[in-house]
Amino acid sequence: MKRVLVLTSIERAFFSSTIEYQLLEPILEVSKKFQNQGTSATTKFIYLGLVPITFWFSKKNPIKSFKIFKENRKRIKKWLSTNNIETNFIPILFPIRHKDFYLRIPCLILYTITGFPILLCILIWKKINLIHSRNYPATLLSFFAKTALNIPYNFDMRDLYPEKGIEAGTFGKPITHNSWSYRLWKLIEYKLLQEANYIITTSEPFKKYVNLKLKTKNSKLKMIPNCVNTQRFKSDKTKREKIRTKYNLTNKFVLIHSGTFGTEKDIALTCRYFLKWKKLDESNPYGIRNVHFVILCGTKEFLPKIQKILMHEGIKKEDYTLINPLPSEVPDYLLLGDIGLHLESMAIATPYCIAIKDGEYLASGLPVICTTWLHGITPLIEKYQAGIVVTPNIDSAQLELHLLKNYEKLRKGGLKLVNEVLSLPHCVESLYKIYK
Repeated sequence: MKRVLVLTSIERAFFSSTIEYQLLEPILEVSKKFQNQGTSATTKFIYLGLVPITFWFSKKNPIKSFKIFKENRKRIKKWLSTNNIETNFIPILFPIRHKDFYLRIPCLILYTITGFPILLCILIWKKINLIHSRNYPATLLSFFAKTALNIPYNFDMRDLYPEKGIEAGTFGKPITHNSWSYRLWKLIEYKLLQEANYIITTSEPFKKYVNLKLKTKNSKLKMIPNCVNTQRFKSDKTKREKIRTKYNLTNKFVLIHSGTFGTEKDIALTCRYFLKWKKLDESNPYGIRNVHFVILCGTKEFLPKIQKILMHEGIKKEDYTLINPLPSEVPDYLLLGDIGLHLESMAIATPYCIAIKDGEYLASGLPVICTTWLHGITPLIEKYQAGIVVTPNIDSAQLELHLLKNYEKLRKGGLKLVNEVLSLPHCVESLYKIYK
């Protein structure tokens, strides 16, 4: 029997829609596919989340949050167990602080020393013979497991971890890239890629990056974009009318931004772009009225900072709605929008990005507006005519007017893009080919 350990590390895996929808749901569907084809006896998936102790509760309300997280762990275990997937959440000591997800050298050493023995015990106890490892810290432990026990691993990269560490301000300044932590992680990255059984990236530019890094075209390199479940995210006219009435947006044209911003300066960039749309008032040929800005932010602690930037950029209170939704509420809240925004300024990891929000916008019937540097998604937006690709700070509204003129065509193009490239079944089929 092939026993596959699905591994995450340094993520609050029991309270993360990203882990749940982009990792666990596809793996569960792959498990179903094995069972439906009568091969369930040959492949078994076991999920392990290595979660730092301080991630098991929140600082502001430790008792209440611990209880909420406990209930969510039970829900996830029950959900996965229906398809014979065993689930384990195990506390680890390091890192202590959430912001230390990007491990600098001292914390990296402590993390490895304390985390690796736990993984080693699980691998021996569960008789694992393959690891599906999500993110760089988890894959580092998998690399040592391969060295110690000769257990191969698949490297599910997700993001460029060293570059994201630069963007987060943890690994040094973006201009120099000269911190010791950054340099060490680039060396580690090369070794993790070199020793991986399969490498999974989320976009074509990301795939090209890996080929250049390894200086060869790797036959075990697979491109699987962030997927969207079209049963969860979909256009629904009745729900749309109801929720837009609730928020008094019935007669407004809504630009919506969902999820986190790439960097803090991207909040200001998006605000300035919204003000450009405010100028396209009743005088434009397509008659949009009352342009409104909706921001969905899942992290409550970020709301004051967002409000401060909105005010600084001159956006009036009556022109925006700021919502802190639960992950399960996001599909309904996206129905508030007419257009989905994914605007990022140029940063060192930006060209490789296909954000989760892109597929969710498109599946909800929203054309997407993205910036030119997002090379992961822009070719798809242009190929399928699913939105527009803009350069910030250009006064011309030619592209925006094109979107308004061809709105229904672009909306349908987005739905086609989802069905042919970004839907959950495509992700599941790609993963199944790796594990069959």
